[in-house]
Amino acid sequence: MKYSPVAYALYGEVTLRMRGRDVSGCIVQLQQHGISLRSVRVHRETGQCRICLKDFDEVYRVCRAHRVRFRIEQRQGLPFWRKRVWKRKMFALCALLFVCIIYGMSSIIWRVDVLGVEDQDGVAQIRDAAKSVGLYVGQQRSKLGDPFVLQEKILAKAPDFVWVGLRTSGSVATIQALQKVEGTKKSSTTPHDIVAAEPAVIRSVAATRGRVLVKANQYVYPGQVLISGTLADGQKQVPASGDVFAEVWYTSKVSVPLKVIKSGLTGESVTRDYLLLGNWRIRVWGFKEPHFAASYERDSTTEWSVHRFVLPVQVQHVRLYQATQSAEQQSLQNAKQKALQLASADVQTKVKSDATVLGQSVLHEQVSHGTLYETVLTRVEQNIGVAAAIPAPQEP
Repeated sequence: MKYSPVAYALYGEVTLRMRGRDVSGCIVQLQQHGISLRSVRVHRETGQCRICLKDFDEVYRVCRAHRVRFRIEQRQGLPFWRKRVWKRKMFALCALLFVCIIYGMSSIIWRVDVLGVEDQDGVAQIRDAAKSVGLYVGQQRSKLGDPFVLQEKILAKAPDFVWVGLRTSGSVATIQALQKVEGTKKSSTTPHDIVAAEPAVIRSVAATRGRVLVKANQYVYPGQVLISGTLADGQKQVPASGDVFAEVWYTSKVSVPLKVIKSGLTGESVTRDYLLLGNWRIRVWGFKEPHFAASYERDSTTEWSVHRFVLPVQVQHVRLYQATQSAEQQSLQNAKQKALQLASADVQTKVKSDATVLGQSVLHEQVSHGTLYETVLTRVEQNIGVAAAIPAPQEP
């Protein structure tokens, strides 16, 4: 009886190594009984053939009648595979469980990225809007629905945005958003003066509206009127506008250590491998802890994907390098240059508008316990004019 390849796989197939004086006669009789033999080879008193497991009993009777002994060399097919799996039940169960976990994790959103938004408040607003419509980490992809409907709902929940786009790639959801552009602020129509915000020496005045009351090289104090909104005594009052650039002084106290601690790598390292399951990281290799305390870590992560579907399971390779610290003594001249740079950076944090550094002077300098202490005076040119209400006229 002839069998198809599918029948051999279902019923099973064995390879027999035959030995006896009448091997040829045994094979001829097997063929006369209609038994299908494959890969038949006969050499003197030995032979080899492949039979279907369903015909094993008949082959055994014929071989016994011809006094031919045989030995099973290979076993193939579903019955033998099922028997091997049954002997390793826990391994098969773990493999099946692993496949189910991978399938379940691949159907869940593990990361939500927000692009096109720079400020953290806008990102938080988009994330809150997405969470309110059902898009969050841990949500099943089958429950998201149509992306076009979702992005319309997110846009309705985020009033500070004019457009929201949604795209899902595997277990990652990407939200592209465009914020509204704030309109041009309308200039104030209420009459006011331009006064000095801090003590300074006037360098230049560029008034676009109002009456200038100061001149170059004049010292002014905080609150002094620089550009008046009153055109003349008893005349019409207007909102004064313009820029008043003046020289302002800032004092900064800075300290620079003369001994600098620098870190370097020795070349010794250890490696570790992690299995990434979404936000979980499981170490699978490299359990030996390094003997060095200070270390520098460098990692590389795989990007496994099927077409555009990013798999939730990745492998991360981490290498820890031994780091050492060394002390380096810098010269006093370099420390002084560093102190001036620190003073300039300190002034930039105090100035609210754009400013130009005119010069720096060291008022006090001291070296104590390996540290340089300096008091630096920085001269800055900046706009000191601010709007202030016009005071009411005093009665005589």
